Amino acid sequence: MPRIPYPDVSALPETMRKMLAGTPLNVVRMGAHASPMLFEAQGKLGWALADATVLAPRLRETAILRVAHLSSSEYELHHHIPLAAAAGLTQTEIAAIGSKRYSDLDAVLAAVCRFVDEVVVMITPSEPALAALRAQVSDQILVNLVLTIGCYMSIARLIAVTGIEPDGAALTQLSSGLQDPSR
Repeated sequence: MPRIPYPDVSALPETMRKMLAGTPLNVVRMGAHASPMLFEAQGKLGWALADATVLAPRLRETAILRVAHLSSSEYELHHHIPLAAAAGLTQTEIAAIGSKRYSDLDAVLAAVCRFVDEVVVMITPSEPALAALRAQVSDQILVNLVLTIGCYMSIARLIAVTGIEPDGAALTQLSSGLQDPSR
């Protein structure tokens, strides 16, 4: 049982109801308590982060799994472990990400994990962690990673504060078929 009730979907503005219909997850339902403008902006950010041209799916899911582990977010892990597998991460890599066995990962994924760890825990990553990541990815990818980390830290906190329950079935893909979440 969540710590606060989910909103009455029938009382929401039509735009929000359409977004919920396209992505009927508990976290999206709970997010519908936000103002319509903020709810729509969060939806657009989520769609942007899911775009493979923003971050390669393996990098995105690696970062999200580290945020989920560091935030003790069972909800995020419930959805993103299958998404990580669908993005091409092996079970060995997924286990290594969860247990901080970064030597079991390639140089890019290990650098992403170390960077995420420092951004989540210390906010400002060390020079070595930043340099290691910059040696592997472009500055655009680095900034996209920071924004992804921040988004999923925010979602983990929404889940923790409100007590959002895991959805019955885990996600296996990010696309819901709704092309523009604001329509």
